[in-house]
Amino acid sequence: MSKLYACIISPDAKRDRSALLSVADQFSYSIESLEDGFLFNVSGLQNLIGDSDKITQKILEQLKKIEISGSIAIADTANTAILLARQNEGANHTAASPEKFSQLPLQNLEIENDTLKVFNDLGIRTIDELRQIPDADLIGRYGQKFKDVIDVIEQKGKRLLTPNIKESNVGWGYQLDFPVDDFEQLIFILNHGLDKLFAQVSHYGFSTEQLDISFKLQNKTEKSYEIKASFPTLGKTFWLKLINLRISLDPPESGIVSIDVVSHFTRPRSTQKGLYAVSRPEPESLLLTVNKIKKLVGEENVGVPVILNQRLAEAFTLDADKLPEGKENFEPQPENPVIAFSYFDPPVPAEVLVRDKRLIFLRTQYFNGRVVEYSGVWKASSKWWDRSWKTQEWDIEVEGKGVYRLCKVDKEWFLAGEYD
Repeated sequence: MSKLYACIISPDAKRDRSALLSVADQFSYSIESLEDGFLFNVSGLQNLIGDSDKITQKILEQLKKIEISGSIAIADTANTAILLARQNEGANHTAASPEKFSQLPLQNLEIENDTLKVFNDLGIRTIDELRQIPDADLIGRYGQKFKDVIDVIEQKGKRLLTPNIKESNVGWGYQLDFPVDDFEQLIFILNHGLDKLFAQVSHYGFSTEQLDISFKLQNKTEKSYEIKASFPTLGKTFWLKLINLRISLDPPESGIVSIDVVSHFTRPRSTQKGLYAVSRPEPESLLLTVNKIKKLVGEENVGVPVILNQRLAEAFTLDADKLPEGKENFEPQPENPVIAFSYFDPPVPAEVLVRDKRLIFLRTQYFNGRVVEYSGVWKASSKWWDRSWKTQEWDIEVEGKGVYRLCKVDKEWFLAGEYD
């Protein structure tokens, strides 16, 4: 089957780039972006749609549907399609006929201005008139490079289409007829939108782990959400639940008048489900559970602990955007032992016997014991500007009981935690 190329040229190609690309994408996987439009390979569509005229009409229907102006041409070579489409540039929803190719003016070709002036003086102004001159005479007069021009006017397919569309995301939008105050009322519309969005993502062979949702509000402002999963998935039900939970934590301040969703591409998740696969909870279930907990106790109170390299009473924080990877190895290696510290919440009150400025004995409601060794006193704080920090700390070993963090604030003693 012979090659077949389509070209869309639009006077507003820069402004309408995404819309024109969406039209080309419906007819081809191989698309090249031009300054004033798009060139794409439609070879093989004859079996699905029909001849070139029917393919042209289908493309025109899509342009009219999205109300974008453009000129379309389909030809056996890429150069021919481009030249024909550009000849009708500025026309609205027109299709250039291949029969008009011979009447195209020579200035549309890549011919030097001086040469064009000579041809014009000789009365040679169209492709058909240039064809009347023998090829050997033209090459002998203007050099071997002029052979490229001859190939174009003879419609020889030397120009190759170079796909240069490398999109990293796809989007979907919806304009509401009237403002909606409760996002849950829009779940049905969003469900329809995610159907279309994920179909496009799958079409490109990708998955997604991030959706950007933007609402235009009745008060002329905009509310945006960046919703991430820690794994790629196209599970629509999962994303709907996650979006609903995320927006319920921080709802829009006014009525919603439009929705825009952008899905970012990522490689699909590789999974192993079989006889020897390790049984684990699905990551979708884990993430939804975490977000439900955030809704109950507050987003800042849920996350993965992250140790801070600071001298503080509790030198760690919570990363609310991170989830356990499930690959952590908590077994200490013999050659590289790990000391863990467990905080008591609340701290355990203690009575301490001090003699000659030495810690001698410790008594709590849980155990008593002699202080065998201790180190301290530690008074340093990373927050040196905070004068309210008055805690004094010791690391102590209680005979037969373990190693603890002992603290003193004013005249009160307590155990902050235990070393494991």
